[in-house]
Amino acid sequence: MADAGVPAAGLTEEEWAAIEAIRREGNVAAAAASVAAEEPAFRRRLSLAGEKLRMASAIPPDASPADGRFHVPHLEPCPFCENFAGRFSTRSGPPAVIYEDDLVYVFLAPAPLGGMPGHTLVTTRRHVQTIFDLSTGEASTLGATVARTARMLRSAVQPEGLLVQQNNGAAAFQTVPHIHFHVIPKVAGPFPPHDPPQPVPAEERSALAQELRRHW
Repeated sequence: MADAGVPAAGLTEEEWAAIEAIRREGNVAAAAASVAAEEPAFRRRLSLAGEKLRMASAIPPDASPADGRFHVPHLEPCPFCENFAGRFSTRSGPPAVIYEDDLVYVFLAPAPLGGMPGHTLVTTRRHVQTIFDLSTGEASTLGATVARTARMLRSAVQPEGLLVQQNNGAAAFQTVPHIHFHVIPKVAGPFPPHDPPQPVPAEERSALAQELRRHW
């Protein structure tokens, strides 16, 4: 627990107690009972604590998640730029590239969030942190590429729906400090899914990317 008077990540003592309770009890109902809280209120408390911790882990070391400022997530080196340079971890393997040129780079996400294969990322070749930093030409090309990616996925995997998502700043759930659009073929159901999706092996992603290129 945080030192008295210095609540790490801006967590209150009640929020720290909720985290300790869920660690100790292992399920929400028992954890809520252990701190004499109504379960709906306990869930809200736990959710707020989790968001504060996520923000604290995402922003630069010298910044505060509670200062009300716009913060781009802190991650060095940029994993997308590393991929462009041919550097990637042995765990994740090489990116499954669908399309690339001098301005844009289109590749499969490591794990699909829509409940089906085909979750695709569309990004800039140049290191651009957020949508506010794009040149006019990059913005135009990105928009056209996102639309083309959506048409490709509809043709190739015939989803029930398709979600386009783009996040700017740690508070808006941006995790990589390099602009990217998620183009997500989706089955009916909650988003994000209740259970975190498992990463797809590099070989399977590569095979899917090859199939998707036929529809590009």
